[in-house]
Amino acid sequence: MHFFEALKKWFVAVMPSSEEESLWLVGSEAGGLSSGHHHHHHHGDHHHHRAGVRMAGHLYTEEMQQQQQNNSQQPGSIAMAAGHNNSTSSGGNNAGSAGSVSGTASGQQAVAAVVADSAEHDLIDNSSDATLLAQFHEDAIKQAGVGYFQALAAFYVGLCLAADTVEFFVVPYILPSAEVELCIEDSEKGWLGNITLMGLALGGICWGGLGDRLGRRRSLLSAMAVHALFSGVATFMPTYGTFMTTRFCSAVGVGGSLPLAFAYLAECCPRSSRGKWIGMLVGAGALGGVYAALLAWAVVPTTGEMVVLENKEHFSAWHRFLLFCCLPALCATVGLIFLPESPRYLVEAGRDVEAMMVYQKIYKKNNAQKSAAGAQYQLSELELPNKRPRGLAPPSPANHNTSVLADIMCSIEMFWSSFLELFSAPHLKVTVVLLVIWSATAFGLYGLMVWCPEYLKLLRSIEYENHTKSLVGEEYVGQTFSGSLENLKYKDSKFQNCKFSKIIFSHVDFDNCTFQSVEFSSIKSSKTHFTDSIIVDSKFIDTDLSAQVFTRCKLENNTELSLSGPCPTLDLDYNIYIEEALHGHLVAQLSFVPAAALAGLALTVLQRPKMIGVSLFLSSIVSLCLLLVSTNSTAVLGFEGGFIAIFAIAWTALTLVTVECYPTHLRCTGFGLMAACIRISGLIGTATYQTLVGAPLVAPALLTAAALLIASIATLELPQTHSVFL
Repeated sequence: MHFFEALKKWFVAVMPSSEEESLWLVGSEAGGLSSGHHHHHHHGDHHHHRAGVRMAGHLYTEEMQQQQQNNSQQPGSIAMAAGHNNSTSSGGNNAGSAGSVSGTASGQQAVAAVVADSAEHDLIDNSSDATLLAQFHEDAIKQAGVGYFQALAAFYVGLCLAADTVEFFVVPYILPSAEVELCIEDSEKGWLGNITLMGLALGGICWGGLGDRLGRRRSLLSAMAVHALFSGVATFMPTYGTFMTTRFCSAVGVGGSLPLAFAYLAECCPRSSRGKWIGMLVGAGALGGVYAALLAWAVVPTTGEMVVLENKEHFSAWHRFLLFCCLPALCATVGLIFLPESPRYLVEAGRDVEAMMVYQKIYKKNNAQKSAAGAQYQLSELELPNKRPRGLAPPSPANHNTSVLADIMCSIEMFWSSFLELFSAPHLKVTVVLLVIWSATAFGLYGLMVWCPEYLKLLRSIEYENHTKSLVGEEYVGQTFSGSLENLKYKDSKFQNCKFSKIIFSHVDFDNCTFQSVEFSSIKSSKTHFTDSIIVDSKFIDTDLSAQVFTRCKLENNTELSLSGPCPTLDLDYNIYIEEALHGHLVAQLSFVPAAALAGLALTVLQRPKMIGVSLFLSSIVSLCLLLVSTNSTAVLGFEGGFIAIFAIAWTALTLVTVECYPTHLRCTGFGLMAACIRISGLIGTATYQTLVGAPLVAPALLTAAALLIASIATLELPQTHSVFL
């Protein structure tokens, strides 16, 4: 600790002042601003120089106010010194920069007033003045350009969103294997998926709040590190309780990816290309579902017999599957280490020098060839307005000698105040509208995403039962059965001096049958039942036939030499139908990817609320087509793909609107609230739609149509955000 404190003091001591660092950042060819300020510095003292810089910020504010009062210029025409530097050479604009520093007589009076009350430069309340930072950031990120840096950032934060999707989709793939190894009862199965959604909801709120306090990149890196750690630990958990605990902690970690990833990338892009990159991120999240499905197809057992055999291994297939599912999170965590903090957050927090270094880094990444030729980024923190909007409070109490508990309480108070600010003017209306829309859309989406695979499984099980072979009144004497007996129903049959050896019973029923001197050895069973039967003078050697498979049976003079397994009450259904889940998930996610990318491109020219409203209305109509699928599996998959393709347009546009609706100091907190709303509504949706799997098709169709229709109507209250500066 002493070493780090000494290092910190040394760093503060040797750090140049903001003026010196600005000159270093801008370089010798930065143009008139750096030359003008450097010249001014030689003709006056240091205080005079800072007054000149403050006056430049004040003139910037006056220009903004005058523009809004007269409405004589376009909003994007508020120029900064960098705008003049870009259009002139370094030797031809010294007079212009000096003029911006010296000012007019009224400007000098303003400087005196500003110096007299310097606190006003730190906090402002005027909403029009607060937009200055957003406009500065927009001009700065425009000059930095769009290219390699945005692609790299999109790749790494896209991996975070892919990990988020993987976290949700792994449950149906690992459940059959985990059920055998962890002895999961039927009443406990649903909690594997529910605990994941609850963790994602909690993570969205917590990490979203931290994103506005500590920074987007720092919070996202911490969240993904937590997720990568606990998802890896969950792979080795030996019991149901410990596995559920680690899965919950893993979900809490990755739950922060939704608000933080979109906010980070949106703030690293200019307004004109913001929609395109957000569409790519939504598609990247869907690719996580594709990755999980393909990985499950290659690794996870697809039949019950394979599950039982795999369970004998020390490190079975579902453990390996979970390890491979950690790869997106691990890659994202490593990649985020090399990304800078969001420059918009740094500007808002008053960390001007760091913000300018990030802008310069983005410029160099996107203009590697120009930088090699000697081109320089033209902005410095000297062009920034000196005032800061209220919002980003210090992360700890002013007294640095306070206890850790005081720091924690201060952080909780700041988070609570930000949370309450979402439900006060001027954010109350947009928060309520977004909550309604996200709740309805998540309810329908998550519900159908669960219903379609489950309905496909139901169709397969009905088809399986229709092929059941019934054997009535049969008599078997001295016969040996081996291999497997599947989907059979024996009724009023007799077995005498027979032998069932090394055999698998799968969906076999013995109803009112008689077993005389029969040997059962090396038996594996699934959904096998003996009802109203008589079993006498028989042997049971190494079988998993527990007492619960015998219903109203007469057992006399039998010998049992079987060792009970670790889960004596478990009756695993060997018909796990993993392939149906794979098909349903693949179709949905593959439809989501291109639709999200195209929606992102459309967002560059179309208005957001109209896109969302039309997409949700069309999705509501398409959901009624569910009535036409009947019992055709191909039709179910076709319906799912078409519905998701239309629905993805609304989901992508709504994501962008959520980012744009909140100011910088509430952006991640607001999106985190929406992320929690999505997960809770998804939890309710999955629970509701699972009860409708065996119901008439009109029930899920009307429920989905009603939810999406409500959401489409609510979009009429959404604000127009296509011209918003972040």
